Amino acid sequence: MDVLDRRRRGAVLAVTLAGPVANLLLGAGLLLAFRATADFGIEGGLASLLQHGVSLSPAPGQIALLLGGASQLYLGALSLVPLPPLDGGRLLFALSPRTPGWQKAQHYLVEQNIGIAVLLALLLIPLGGPLPLLPRVLDAVLGPLMTVLTGG
Repeated sequence: MDVLDRRRRGAVLAVTLAGPVANLLLGAGLLLAFRATADFGIEGGLASLLQHGVSLSPAPGQIALLLGGASQLYLGALSLVPLPPLDGGRLLFALSPRTPGWQKAQHYLVEQNIGIAVLLALLLIPLGGPLPLLPRVLDAVLGPLMTVLTGG
C-alpha cells in the first residue's frame, strides 16, 4: 500500500465518520443538558422510554432535550451500521480490499439497492420479538449509555 492510498483511506475515514461522530456528540450533549435540568433520570434505552413513558411530568423543554438527545444518539449509532447507503457501509467498502469478491458484494448492496432492502427489513420487520431486530440491538448497546448520560 503506497502513501497516496493510505492518505486517501485516511481522508475517507475522516469524512465518513464526521457525521456520525457529530450526531453522537450532539446527542450526548443534549442528554447531559437534560440531566442538568431534570430532577430524575431515564432508566434503560429508548424502548423502555417509549413503553413506560416518563412517570414524572417534565417540562416541555426537558422533553425536547430528552427526545432530541436520544434521537441524535440513536441516529449516530444507526449510521455506523455497515450497510449501504449508511455511512458505515461507505466506510466498509472504502476500507475493504479491492478483490473481486468485495466488488461483487458492493455491486449487489450498493448498485442494486439490496442494502436498502436489508436495512428496511431490519428496521421494520419484528424478527423474534415485539420489536424489530436493529432497534433492539441499538437499544441494547445505547441503553446503558443513555442511563449514564441522563442520570437514571
